[in-house]
Amino acid sequence: MNILVTDGENRSALALTRSLGRIGHNVIVTGKEVENISSCSKYCYKAFKTPDPLNIEGSYSRVIAEIVGNEHIEMIFPMTEQSIYCLNDVREQLGKRVILACAPPEKMELVSNKYKLFQMAEKLGVPIPETIFVKDADDFHGKTMCELRFPVVVKPAFSKIKDGNKLISTRVMYAANQGELNWLYKTKLELRHSSLIQELIVGEGTGLFTLFDRDRHLALFSHRRLLEKPPWGGVSVLSESVPLDEEMVVAAGNLLTEVQWGGIAMVEFKRDIQDGRAKLMEINGRFWGSLQLAISAGINFPSLCLDYNLGRRPASLLADYRVGQRLKWFLGMLDHLLIRVMHQDRSYNLPPGSLTCWQVARQLMKNCNDNMTFDVYDPEDRNPLISEVKVYIKELLYGGS
Repeated sequence: MNILVTDGENRSALALTRSLGRIGHNVIVTGKEVENISSCSKYCYKAFKTPDPLNIEGSYSRVIAEIVGNEHIEMIFPMTEQSIYCLNDVREQLGKRVILACAPPEKMELVSNKYKLFQMAEKLGVPIPETIFVKDADDFHGKTMCELRFPVVVKPAFSKIKDGNKLISTRVMYAANQGELNWLYKTKLELRHSSLIQELIVGEGTGLFTLFDRDRHLALFSHRRLLEKPPWGGVSVLSESVPLDEEMVVAAGNLLTEVQWGGIAMVEFKRDIQDGRAKLMEINGRFWGSLQLAISAGINFPSLCLDYNLGRRPASLLADYRVGQRLKWFLGMLDHLLIRVMHQDRSYNLPPGSLTCWQVARQLMKNCNDNMTFDVYDPEDRNPLISEVKVYIKELLYGGS
């Protein structure tokens, strides 16, 4: 089968390329450059350069459509929110024989709009952090902060917002006091749109990963983030598979059933050390960065998702996986360590019991074993790591130019 995987710069794209390539599919990879960590894999059949999907004037979708026609693509896996956004706009133009393996725009809106998502969670009784809903920057000035204690977390409703012909990436921000909060709402473009101000939840971050079919989980996997980049909350750089948490499974099921979700999703929680409850952080309606951990632990989500989109939907695919399996992203851990050293003043944001810098350094140097796999490095497929190191060094020396 001819399969197109977008955004080859991402680790999730590499995991999917390796997974589907190993079982005999022709995996065609696209990216902002022809050479990226996924296209360098021996499991990549062909690679193409595309415009940046963050530029939404239409050139990205046109190039993808040309590749789809020329390479006789049968299924497309868009790997990032921006590529999903662009390709959903031209879903009907890709051809009836082409399967776009992502949720349609109306369902993506329901899970990716944090403002609406947390209102829905509140309605369904799913635990969330104490939250102030802010419609826009003007609305902020009418809000009172007496409900929350500083520091607080500020979340734009969308991780990507439209600005002219471009999508702008937003980020989670922090405010240690009222002055910092006022400054954020005065200066940040993304906060002119709807946003949330939330209490800072201290606790372990846990991701629940599911292949969901309207009202039931078909496949489930869970991990905890041992280290993140940035250290006080972000992408996982060291993670470990953990047993399923029934409270999280039920909460995720209720949320996804409410929107009649079909396909892959990651539902992220934090277990609040104050009251012990698992509180919703966000939902991502796409493959996640630590996808390789699930595959290494025994749940091959790319293969399962392929079958699901081909209409092969058995009554249940739920299966056990190896608990205690760890996944290390070497360069991500190195960044984590460097950020910790350079920003020691932000140590208050670290969860209690966090590894010391020395412990992180020791974990960084540990070799691969039966319970530890690497995210990018594979002894049978070394070129992706070489490509990643080249890009990393270039960015250190020249700022990515």
